[in-house]
Amino acid sequence: MSVHKYTSWGRTRRPKPSSGNDGDFITGSNLVALNEYGSPTGTDAANGVYQTENQRYAHIACSGSSTVSKVFTYSHAMGFWHELMAVDPTDGSRNSIGVGNNEYIIVDINGADYVALTSGSLSVVT
Repeated sequence: MSVHKYTSWGRTRRPKPSSGNDGDFITGSNLVALNEYGSPTGTDAANGVYQTENQRYAHIACSGSSTVSKVFTYSHAMGFWHELMAVDPTDGSRNSIGVGNNEYIIVDINGADYVALTSGSLSVVT
């Protein structure tokens, strides 16, 4: 006889930390690190590249004077890094996604296999 087992079917009930550990800071990326994607260490967290594991949203928070200037996504189907843009619903214009000092935003990353954030030096980003 089978036993019912509760499962979330791959969906988490709260934001999932990129490193797998609550409270860890992540490393911002730079365009040079993104170009190293094909190398053996190209997808390491040290390069600021993180697997999305099919998450729908990325929760991005900056502390103190830290900022994020751009968000990039990689899809195996496309084979390239692309900058993720926010569309202004009033006029249809596209803008880079940025996170300012002490800000918290939620970004839709549906379909992305990897995500990378470009940030300033010594940024504290979670």
